[in-house]
Amino acid sequence: MSNLSPFLSSPSGPVLAFSRTGLSYKENNAGKVRWIALLMTCLVVFMSCESPLSENASTVSTSMPETNSEALAAGDTHSTGDSLLASPLQLAYARALRMAEGGDPATLLLCDSLLAQQGPRGGAEPYYYKGIYYTTLKQPQKAIAWFDKTIETDYNFFEAYIEKSALLIEASQYEPAYKELELLRTLSPGYAPVHYWLGKWALLQNKKQMAIRHYRLALSLDSTLTEARLALEQLEK
Repeated sequence: MSNLSPFLSSPSGPVLAFSRTGLSYKENNAGKVRWIALLMTCLVVFMSCESPLSENASTVSTSMPETNSEALAAGDTHSTGDSLLASPLQLAYARALRMAEGGDPATLLLCDSLLAQQGPRGGAEPYYYKGIYYTTLKQPQKAIAWFDKTIETDYNFFEAYIEKSALLIEASQYEPAYKELELLRTLSPGYAPVHYWLGKWALLQNKKQMAIRHYRLALSLDSTLTEARLALEQLEK
């Protein structure tokens, strides 16, 4: 499961609003290849019919309600409330995330196809999905390399910092993990997950008061962070 699953948010764009549900797919390999081939055909047609993204189009995309994204991630091609039909590209991104979480080898093929289709103005999401894929396979060095590529492509891709930091903490590389979290905190002090992970880091370093401070900050920014609340309750007993 994702290191972000308790409190995933989407500061870097609509694609990341697709929830990391960890759904599994019981498909044979031939079926996957046929599905990807069909999807890529749809993408080619879709992209050829689309004009380059204008500022207005980008604004509409990035303001897509979270409920619509969640519906797409669950495989529903219609949004909740707005009846917005998902584009093949949106479906492909949602699919790639689910495949990555499931450790599906076809993830890499789909991500490469997405990178080829989106062109130089595309986002960093396919790199992030590759990182998630290798995290699922418990290959942290490869995962971190792809999270670094994600951040290099889009330094506001906050989830990549969190995933990288979580892997470093797991590997007991506490100093690099702290530097990564502090960098993210500097970029976005109001991003609740970074305070949760700073609290977790502090607790592992036996810095109880620092941990309490960051857990409180995380909850003040997002009261739904159950893990932060439980950790704080344990510390304040």
